[in-house]
Amino acid sequence: MEYVANPVIVDAYKIDRCLTDESGNYQVRLDNGLWQTPTLEMMARYKPTIGDYWVIQSDGYVYLNPADVFERKYSPLQGTDSLPQPEIG
Repeated sequence: MEYVANPVIVDAYKIDRCLTDESGNYQVRLDNGLWQTPTLEMMARYKPTIGDYWVIQSDGYVYLNPADVFERKYSPLQGTDSLPQPEIG
């Protein structure tokens, strides 16, 4: 039997800076200027680097995606110049 995934629409922001703060927390700056702190669960598979993506699903689930994986799977929607901003976390 063959299966097909339902189309998924996400908000995604490219990571343009990574650093570790004085408490040892890893932080990433998104291309919208906001800083985010990934949870340990988010970084269980890998530590994000510049160019990777911070992805927010419509149900609120947030995850990290390596650039090559994200860009292979997703393409921009037409007419979505101003996407909602993620909540500061």
